[in-house]
Amino acid sequence: MSGVDALPTTEMPQELSSLLLPLSDGQLLVPVDTLSEIIALQSPVSAFDAPDWYMGELHWRELRLPLVSFEVMRGNPMPTLRSNCRIAVLSSGNSEGDLPFFAVVLQGTPRLVRVTPDELSGREGECALGELMHVALSGEAAVIPDLAALEEACLAYRKRR
Repeated sequence: MSGVDALPTTEMPQELSSLLLPLSDGQLLVPVDTLSEIIALQSPVSAFDAPDWYMGELHWRELRLPLVSFEVMRGNPMPTLRSNCRIAVLSSGNSEGDLPFFAVVLQGTPRLVRVTPDELSGREGECALGELMHVALSGEAAVIPDLAALEEACLAYRKRR
């Protein structure tokens, strides 16, 4: 047996627990561990001279989080905020960075899904700011968000203030 044969092989997971996060113009698909908490809709503290998609800032667990409208980021109008709206606190994936979490307005309650390679396929479509990939999960359209780009956009606004 050679040294190469003795190395462990890393297999791709056959199933990934994920969430579909409802928006007014579609849904986001994120791994379960990206979601930190779902909180009730609340008014953010206004942000001066912010881009339209930057709705303001929330206080959450002694942190100041940007509240983002994903719909506006994609060039759509600001959605109507209704009683069924929630806020998803998402991890940016950069726990040691300047912005480990941010918040996104949801138009309802997230739904748990199991993603397998057979059920997930790519879709055509140009990605807007904050979008990594357009996908279909068992025929349902969704967008995988680009968490690093969202973090970068939020930080760019905060630094120019």
